[in-house]
Amino acid sequence: MNPPNLPPPFPQSPPPMVPLPPVPPRKGMGAGWIVLIIVGAVVAVCAVLAALALPAYQRIQRMAEEMKQKESQAVQAPVPLTEAQKTALVQFGNDLADALSEKNGARVLAMQDAEGFCARVFEKIPSGIPNRADMRRGFMNGIQKRDGGWLWSAMSGDVHFLRTRERLGFPAVLLRIKTPEGAVSYVDILVRPEGGGFRIVDMFNYIFATTASEESRNVLAAMLSKSGGSGLSALLGTPHLDEKTAGFFVRINDATRTGNMAEVLRICDSLPPELKTQRIFFIVRLQALMALSSTAKLDQQYKEALRAAPDILGKDSTTDLLMVDLLFMENDFKGAEECLKRLDKIIGGDPYVKFLRAAARLQAKDYAGALEMANEAGKEDPEMADVVDLRLAVYLAQKDFKAVVNELREFKRNFGQVLDRKALTGEPQYAEFLTSPEFAAWEKEAAQP
Repeated sequence: MNPPNLPPPFPQSPPPMVPLPPVPPRKGMGAGWIVLIIVGAVVAVCAVLAALALPAYQRIQRMAEEMKQKESQAVQAPVPLTEAQKTALVQFGNDLADALSEKNGARVLAMQDAEGFCARVFEKIPSGIPNRADMRRGFMNGIQKRDGGWLWSAMSGDVHFLRTRERLGFPAVLLRIKTPEGAVSYVDILVRPEGGGFRIVDMFNYIFATTASEESRNVLAAMLSKSGGSGLSALLGTPHLDEKTAGFFVRINDATRTGNMAEVLRICDSLPPELKTQRIFFIVRLQALMALSSTAKLDQQYKEALRAAPDILGKDSTTDLLMVDLLFMENDFKGAEECLKRLDKIIGGDPYVKFLRAAARLQAKDYAGALEMANEAGKEDPEMADVVDLRLAVYLAQKDFKAVVNELREFKRNFGQVLDRKALTGEPQYAEFLTSPEFAAWEKEAAQP
């Protein structure tokens, strides 16, 4: 999908939120990048465990009982926050967003509770499994040595704190994460009060409505022998797996680790019908379709999977972010905006989503509607320079050069930067404007100190 003809990004401005809508998976990782990276990271972390040659475990019934043992403190939800703590959590959210955006790995690592995250990963892994203690030590070693810990994947983009909320009984901060390519995702960072501050214990990803600890545990479970039977089923949260079906999962994991997503898709498509709609297998298949989305013949399967996602993954899933891409490709801009409305409701509101809705209206040539939505986004977030991009695109499409100059003037006033002839030359949408009397007047005005 080609991006709309928006003006060039402003020099030295915050990373642009274009192309619009979020970069489609066929040209990159797309909006599901976070979960994919998490899985890859966990595979890398767990690679040191492969040498352990984990044997098939036995005494499943006894292990199942052990799985019911009392949860650790890190797994139990904390007591409700005081008003002072609620205020402090807002500052924590802003500090975390800054550390992630600045790619300050040491600072991000210091904000994490590695032991707490590890406890959440291993809480459902029976202690009777051979080498469990070694697995736990290896896992802890891996996440502590990585720059940024297990949150390293979130340091690949521009991060913005939105609000505090509660997730799974834990206080959480909601972040918007945008890759340099423009793909967008949302995460809840679960925290636990500690002393006068907070420590991070997990992350909930809205695309697949799953947690980082759950993804990590799935990878660990896949390393266990396929002869695990019902024990493996308990770890994966699936119905009882016979040996053949457990073997499917092991083969999927092997194919994923070698990057053979075509084989992953083939295996998923061969699963029994009752397993295809199970969360773990459904997510794996959807990720495979995302990775293979450069093949146009898979578009229909990808779309069908996205449409089925909310019923399988739950109301908090934001696969609508991925559906928007397909709808833009089909010029279904009304459908794309409906997806964005659902997303906005799930995350509790974000001016950036209004910006994306304005982009959908722009593509549909609903210029008045695009300006209305862009202005709403600008009022909610006056620092969002992308809104200026969008308004300029609308005015250029309407050949309203007086409005273009007014927008450039406002941008200079608010952001302290001037878009001059050098900045605009070479952009086809500005060609006519650069020859207009309005631009000549603006050029003289902008040259004044």
